[in-house]
Amino acid sequence: MTWEQEPGGQRWRRVRQQVNRVWADDDPPTLVHGVPPLDLWDVRRPLPAPVDDEQQRSFDFAHRIGAVMLARGASMEDVEASIRSAALAMGLPSPEVDVTFTSIVVSVRPDPGLPPLTSVSVVRQRSDDHSRLADVHQLLIALGAGKLDRAAAFDRLKTIEDRPHPYGPNAVTLARGVLAGAIVAQLGGTWKGAVVVAAVAMLIDLIGRWLGRHRVPAFYLNVVAGLVATMAAAVTTVIGAQQTPSLVVAGSIVVLLPGGTLVNGVRDAISGYLVTGTARVSEVLLVVSGLVGGVALGLSLSRAFGVDMSVDPDLLGLDALPVRVASAAVAATAAAVTYYIPYRLLPAAALSGALGMLVLSLVQAAGVVGVPGYALAAFVVGLSGYVLANAQRALPMMVVVPGILSLLPGLTLYTGLLELSTGQTTDGLVSLVSASARGLAIAAAVLVAELIGQPVRRRILRRV
Repeated sequence: MTWEQEPGGQRWRRVRQQVNRVWADDDPPTLVHGVPPLDLWDVRRPLPAPVDDEQQRSFDFAHRIGAVMLARGASMEDVEASIRSAALAMGLPSPEVDVTFTSIVVSVRPDPGLPPLTSVSVVRQRSDDHSRLADVHQLLIALGAGKLDRAAAFDRLKTIEDRPHPYGPNAVTLARGVLAGAIVAQLGGTWKGAVVVAAVAMLIDLIGRWLGRHRVPAFYLNVVAGLVATMAAAVTTVIGAQQTPSLVVAGSIVVLLPGGTLVNGVRDAISGYLVTGTARVSEVLLVVSGLVGGVALGLSLSRAFGVDMSVDPDLLGLDALPVRVASAAVAATAAAVTYYIPYRLLPAAALSGALGMLVLSLVQAAGVVGVPGYALAAFVVGLSGYVLANAQRALPMMVVVPGILSLLPGLTLYTGLLELSTGQTTDGLVSLVSASARGLAIAAAVLVAELIGQPVRRRILRRV
């Protein structure tokens, strides 16, 4: 009986069976929450069990892998899976790993008749460097596939730890300016406003680097950044350099919002790492609080001098779609540079950001505004980022995090602060709550996209 001759109900059952064969997950249960990163548990050719000095060096290797991942912005799930993968590939059986926001505990028992090897390390300084995450990921894939011996793995990890960033500090400063200018362009600002906000963002980055060298805490760095952004918008408005001060402030704020920390914080909390998830979300709140304080102070000073800092609430129509999509691609590429993402992933980040803005513009034109529209756009960014990252054997966050920065609620946050500063307390609180809800919705939508993509990918890999 051919497909056309089958009854409708029977055809539908066949379709469901085919979908279930791809979607169903028949992996055995593990003690790890969620699914480890790409291929990290696929240790096909582990090295022989180490002996004597090699045993301690192999153990230290697995621990150092985790320290690099944690210090450079990986999620707890990725850090734990990487340590376990490194230990298994090095021939160390049954590794036990405990990772928190700032510490790592690793324990293995190579010989049942001897006490276990246990080590504790504390990561006191953290900074986003996704190029090192990518290099460590490739190292673990090669090690698990048997392409590296023990000495080569040690040398390669040492090279990863010691090498400089792929982009210099001046390139990162320029990228922050481009990112801010692209944000203004996609919000409907003029080219003058884009140039002004680019200059302001670069000035803020230079001030932040100078203050950072003097060990000024991050909270005060963000207070200064918010104040400088607001006062620069007011001054350039007075002298006639631009007439959209709200967009200048919003573009500067988006550059400073920790999108990667927010996504990882929500992911850690959902995956069961409640302590670390709470700590990361608290870090995001601390950064936002500093920005809020600086912007609020700047608005008070601007109002005292009679500068109009009001917001134009009009949504852009589909006639601005090409500009919005192109500026989102530019913003994602610039954001990828600020996260030190490898060159080979820059096109993927740009495509992911452009797709997210395309979906957001279309759903807004269809009447879906507010949190649902941004959540849908973030879902598309998450799903496309997952596919594009896996195609290049990279962690999805390296593509997703730059892609979502254009969706972060910089203008909504500024609107709430402006309303509070002008006595519109209720409207201001509503805007701030809306900004918070939008940020959480974006992070959650990205994770939902990853959860949907994981079982499909595993089933496809088994068939290949």
